[in-house]
Amino acid sequence: MEGSKNYFHSLDALRFFAFLKVFIFHIPLIFVAENEPFKQWFSDHIRHGGGIGVSFFFVLSGFLITNILAKEKLRTGTIDLKRFFVRRAFRIWPLYYFLVIVALTLPYDWAQSAGFHTNWGGYDPDWRFSLAFADNYKSLIMDLPPKTTPLPVFWSLCIEVHFYLLWMVVLYFIKGKWIPYFLTIAIVLAWIFRIYDHQIWQNENITNNDIFTNLDYFAISGLLGYYVALNRERVIAFVKSIPSIVKDLYLLGVIIMLFNLKSIFMHDIWWLDIFKFTIQALIFTGLVLIYLPGDMRWRISESNIFSRLGKMCYGLYVYHIIWIHVVLRIFRNNEIKLDNWPDYIVFFVITFVGTLITSYLSYRYFEVPILKFKEKLFPR
Repeated sequence: MEGSKNYFHSLDALRFFAFLKVFIFHIPLIFVAENEPFKQWFSDHIRHGGGIGVSFFFVLSGFLITNILAKEKLRTGTIDLKRFFVRRAFRIWPLYYFLVIVALTLPYDWAQSAGFHTNWGGYDPDWRFSLAFADNYKSLIMDLPPKTTPLPVFWSLCIEVHFYLLWMVVLYFIKGKWIPYFLTIAIVLAWIFRIYDHQIWQNENITNNDIFTNLDYFAISGLLGYYVALNRERVIAFVKSIPSIVKDLYLLGVIIMLFNLKSIFMHDIWWLDIFKFTIQALIFTGLVLIYLPGDMRWRISESNIFSRLGKMCYGLYVYHIIWIHVVLRIFRNNEIKLDNWPDYIVFFVITFVGTLITSYLSYRYFEVPILKFKEKLFPR
């Protein structure tokens, strides 16, 4: 597989690291004693900004999906919409609808006692929005997340699906040479929608929760995906011409940024509220770019444990929030208050290992058989 032109080295591992950022963010560190000096540093530099993990998911999707669609468009002059849609549906729908049905059918009292209801409240699940991949819009309407886990993290899956639909339709109707213009327009549209987001929804809690305010994540990385589809060898030759020290420094800069998100992006400046997502998309797209050749000094092979975990990232993302809420309920029922680091570490280990085991079983015995069936219907 590593020799395939459709394979991009290290991206699975980077996907896992993005999930890890989300996971740490969702661990309830607020219950650790406030007077511990390490807590503030951990909160500001490690836990803060978990949403940037989802931002990387969007950037990676923008690159990969645009590359797939542009490659077909440039080669054949059209896009097989049925093939593309069914392949994406087979990857997203089974696990999504399985967990949606679980969330919708859980007895209310049992869900409350077992920890399936979030600690911060929310609206009762609405089957119409959940089944239609529209919970992100229900959250915008209510200015609240859904109450029953794992639905609170499904907003990003909804946006992903809306992205697939928008991209496949637009790229089907436009000429291949027009794709960069569409992507450029999408970036500008993201700025416009973010400027008017508050006026449209008038929300205090839920913002930037739709495809339109997130278009630049997909479009900026999509530009890279397009040019790789147009001439992969030329793009790789360009990356190889960049001195290794420059690429190493760029990677170091990304790591430093991830440890300092609060001090870099958390300022009450109007233009930063609009353009910080664009800046993050550019930075992450640059990260994808330097890993394209597969011979970077810090290349992560497909056999690496992080790459293997990255392949299960869909399951990791949807199951982790269940483990966190259920275990938190168990801790509370047993009067374990998470007001000290040993208990916090125990909580972290239990939820992380539980998430890994559940995701592995789901991937091997539920997702992979469906993916194999997909390949029989619509081979790559």
